[in-house]
Amino acid sequence: MGQQQLLLIVLGVLIAGMAVYGVNRLYDAQSVEHSRDRVRQEGLLLLQYADEYKSRLKQLGGGGGTYDGFQLPKFFLDEPDIGYWVNGSGEFVQVYACGWGTDAPRGRDGVNPVSVLITRNGTSPLDVATLN
Repeated sequence: MGQQQLLLIVLGVLIAGMAVYGVNRLYDAQSVEHSRDRVRQEGLLLLQYADEYKSRLKQLGGGGGTYDGFQLPKFFLDEPDIGYWVNGSGEFVQVYACGWGTDAPRGRDGVNPVSVLITRNGTSPLDVATLN
């Protein structure tokens, strides 16, 4: 083999290696954003159930215009890697969703789990805070 052919092979291997590295970095970045979005969406889904409870009449098992008595739906407890906490009273409700366990969705630092705190107070706009 000539020197030019060897040089072209080495150059081809370097270009292929850089392409694989770039795709790997892109995949990792998308994976982190997907984890953050998943925890945020789960928190918003829980808030939707709380709003549904609030708007349902007391005679039908709802809150009758308040969040008093709202409890975490049982199927949220089956989630293996996201923990939930909800606190509702009157017109105020807070939902907290956080990754936990070994398979927990990790934040941008790759170490700490993603956490989301969602607050609704009466008719004020929704406040969503994504931590990490």
